Amino acid sequence: MANTENIKNEENIVGTDYVHETYLNMHKEEMQEDLKEDKFYNYFYNLLETGSNFCKFSNAKLVKSIDEEWVTAIEEAMPSLHYVITHPRKFIEEDREVVNVAMARNITTESIRHLLQHSNLIDEYKEDGTVIPNRILNVFKEESLNIYENRFICTLVAELQYFVNKRFNSIFEASKDEVGTFFEMESRVDNYTEVIEYNLSVKIKEKQTDVNNETENANIFARIVKIHQQINMLAATEFIGTMRRYPAVSHPIVKTNAIGKNKDYKACHKLWNFIHSYNRVGYKVNIVKQEPIISRQFERDIYNTLIRDYTMLHNNMEFHNEIDIDRPPKEKEMDAKQIRQLLDEIVRNTELSDSNLRKLIVKELTDIQSKRKAELAEQARIQRRKMREIQKNQAASQNASAYQEAGREGSQELKAAEKSGGVGDKISRMRQKRRERQTNRKEKKK
Repeated sequence: MANTENIKNEENIVGTDYVHETYLNMHKEEMQEDLKEDKFYNYFYNLLETGSNFCKFSNAKLVKSIDEEWVTAIEEAMPSLHYVITHPRKFIEEDREVVNVAMARNITTESIRHLLQHSNLIDEYKEDGTVIPNRILNVFKEESLNIYENRFICTLVAELQYFVNKRFNSIFEASKDEVGTFFEMESRVDNYTEVIEYNLSVKIKEKQTDVNNETENANIFARIVKIHQQINMLAATEFIGTMRRYPAVSHPIVKTNAIGKNKDYKACHKLWNFIHSYNRVGYKVNIVKQEPIISRQFERDIYNTLIRDYTMLHNNMEFHNEIDIDRPPKEKEMDAKQIRQLLDEIVRNTELSDSNLRKLIVKELTDIQSKRKAELAEQARIQRRKMREIQKNQAASQNASAYQEAGREGSQELKAAEKSGGVGDKISRMRQKRRERQTNRKEKKK
């Protein structure tokens, strides 16, 4: 049921909350006012309040906090890293080998000089000065990427990929199973002629892996997604694939001329030192849970849902019991849940400061408890007085009965003495015995 305060709060909603609008439409105040006059609604609501109800409500949300230092450091070095990968350093690698003349591909002046110095490689000298060798020095020259700077870049990409992927997966996957809203209700209502058992379970889970769902810190999340994509694209380039066949370098890095003077390699060296010195996690994921206090408004909505479902089923039952609503309402006892609801309403609807509210509650609670103790003491005193009066009346009744019994016994003894003679002595003895019995009763009574 939407109260006036909820309707006023609608004006403060930023943007359009369509779910809230639907809630207000389904719980219009005039509709709830009509229900207050409904006899069955009030009858059944009383049964729910005094019945056996169990409700469990939890609402958890991930709050992610990112350390921008590592994101910024990678972003600053990414252009230089991209440049040195697309423009790698190369050197000319020569391979010298004496091969059969038929296999020689590149004859250079160095090959001629080598042949002149090794006459054993010559088979024949012709008259026209032609020399026919059987073997000759072949010099292979080709470009190679196997230099220290390139192996440094390949190792940097591998370690950076691990560094980024680990944090990316943790940030967007952590604790996703614990996030969401869960509501469960179990109710058992004794409707005099029938017993109603009601079970309801609702679970709402957010898609935490979808970056588009992150409304807070959207900028930093977008930056992390971007560098995650970039580093994985660089790791898949042909240059990195070629360099993986060569040995990786280890920390610390040797500052060659290129690494010490070239601005791009200097930026990559700076990033290398950063990720090796960065010993923090770089992110923080907290699970913030809503306080599991079911307010009176929420409780009213829950009961309304149960009544709606019951009336819906009852209306579609071909055979159903007629319900007698002219029964006295059941008394509702105050329990811990209702005390928490009451305190929750006080805190939400007061303008007092926390300290003043705490003092006021403690003072009023102390006064009420003192008055209640005095009332209980007075009730106990009255009860004790009544018990004493009852005991006194019971004792007097017992004494009267004893006296009557003693009189009957004395009359019988007197009659017997008259018959047997010696009446005077026997009467004296009977009177003596009677006085002794009275004395004993008084002592017992004391």
